[in-house]
Amino acid sequence: MQTAADETSTSPPRRGLREFTAVLLHWLREDLFQRTGSGPVGWRKILVAAACVAVATAISLSRTVGAGSLNTIWIEDAKFLLQQALNESFWKALASPISSYYQEPARIFTEIAIQFPLSWTPGVMAIFAAAQYAMYGLVAYIASGPYLRSPWLRLLIAAPVCAIPLAYTQVNNDLVTVQFFGLYGAFWTCLWLPGTRAGKVLSPLVMATVSWTAVLSMVFAPLIVARLIVDRSKNAWALAILWASGVWLQISETVLGRSHHLSYGQNSLFFILKNYVTRVAPRALFGERSLGGPGVNYTGDSATPLHITSVAGHQALIVGAWVVVLVIVVLALTRFTDPNWTLAGVAALFSVGIFLEELLINTAVVQSRYVIAPAMLLYTALVALMRPRVPKGAASAEPSTPAPVPKPGWTMLRWLPAVGFAVLLLVAITLNFRVTNGRTTSPAWTSVVATAHGACALPHVTGYTFVHEWWYVTIPCSKVG
Repeated sequence: MQTAADETSTSPPRRGLREFTAVLLHWLREDLFQRTGSGPVGWRKILVAAACVAVATAISLSRTVGAGSLNTIWIEDAKFLLQQALNESFWKALASPISSYYQEPARIFTEIAIQFPLSWTPGVMAIFAAAQYAMYGLVAYIASGPYLRSPWLRLLIAAPVCAIPLAYTQVNNDLVTVQFFGLYGAFWTCLWLPGTRAGKVLSPLVMATVSWTAVLSMVFAPLIVARLIVDRSKNAWALAILWASGVWLQISETVLGRSHHLSYGQNSLFFILKNYVTRVAPRALFGERSLGGPGVNYTGDSATPLHITSVAGHQALIVGAWVVVLVIVVLALTRFTDPNWTLAGVAALFSVGIFLEELLINTAVVQSRYVIAPAMLLYTALVALMRPRVPKGAASAEPSTPAPVPKPGWTMLRWLPAVGFAVLLLVAITLNFRVTNGRTTSPAWTSVVATAHGACALPHVTGYTFVHEWWYVTIPCSKVG
C-alpha cells in the first residue's frame, strides 16, 4: 500500500514531466508551427505569384550557355527519362527505378514532354525542372511569412533557388536532380500551416513532388510527427500520408534487397562535419568558384582537384564565412536585430542533418549537388537571425493608434545586416551565374533530331541513337515524324 510520503516523493517527477510536456507543446504550437494568413487569395496575388514563378523559371533557364537548356538533353534525363519514355510504355517507365530510387514526378513530366514535337521535348523537360525550382521558392516565400514578417527577407530566402551560386556543374534544370531543391521546399512544406484553401491543396502536392522523388525526404520524419501532434487537420494528414508513401516507395528497393547503396561504405562524422565547415558554409556565402570549383566532376564518379591559386586566400575565405556567421549570431545575441531563434535553430539543424544524411552512407566524394539544400537552409537560419528590430510598441500598436515613429536612421541601421548579406549573396550569384558543364558542351537537340530524320529516311532503319559522353537516347523512327 502506497503511503502519503511515497505519493509526495513521486509527485515532483510527474509534475516536472507534465510541465515539460506543456512547455514543449506550447513551443510547437506558438513558435515552430505558425499559420499563414487566411482569407481569399484573390486574382491579384495569383497573377503576381504566377509572374514571379515565370520570371524565376526564365532566370534559371538563362544560366546555360552553349545551345542552351531549351535545346539540350544530358545525364539521367537523357539516359533514363527520355530513353525509356520514347521506347517503353508509360507504366513500365513509371515502375523503373533510377539508381534504386523512383522518380515518379519526373516520369510524368517526361511523358507530357514527349507529347510535344520531338524537337521541343528537352526544352519542355527543362521548363518543368526550372518551374519546380521556382515553386519551391514560392512555397518558402509564402510559408515564411509569419516567421520573417518582411517580404524582403522572405524574398532573400526564396530567390536563390533560381540562381544558387553552387552545384550548377551537376544540377542544371534537369528533372532527375530537382530533388535537391525539393528538400528545401519540403522543409517549408512541413512548417507551413496554410490559412487558405489553395494552400491546403498545394502543400501536400508539393510534398509529393519531393517524397516520390527523393529518399532523403525521410529526414523530415521529426517535423511530420511534430506537425501531427499539434495539427491533426486534413491538410496535415494528407501531407503525412504523401510523405510516408513516398518514403516507403524510395526505400522499397533497399528493403527488397535490390539496392546496392548500402555497399558504398560509411563516412565518419568528422569527415562530414569537416566538409560542412569547409564546403557548405563558405560556398553558400562566397560561391563555388571562389572556393576552387566544385571539387568533383559532373558525373560524380570521382573528386577533382580544386583550382586554388592561393592557399592562404582559400583558408581566409573559409574562416571569413564563419566570421560572417559569428557576426550575425552576435548581433542577434546582443539584440541589435530581432532574431527568430526557433526558425534559425531548426533550419540550421536540418541544414546539417540533410548533409549528414547525404554523406553518412555513401562514397567519400562530396558531390556539389549535396550542398544545395544545406546552403538554402543556412540562408534561412542566417536571415532569421537578421530580422530588423522594430520600434518598441510598433508591433503591438492598434490599427487606430499611430505606431511610434523611429528615430532618424534607426530603421536603416537595423537593416544593415540583412542588406549586407543580400549584397554578399548577389555578388556570389553573379560570379557563379554561368558555368561550364556537360550540358553546355552538348550538341543542340535540333541537330540531333535533324540527324535522326536523315537516318530514318534510309531503308530498314528503325531508330537513331544519339550518344554524347556517357548518356544516350535511342529515338525510334516512329517518333521522328
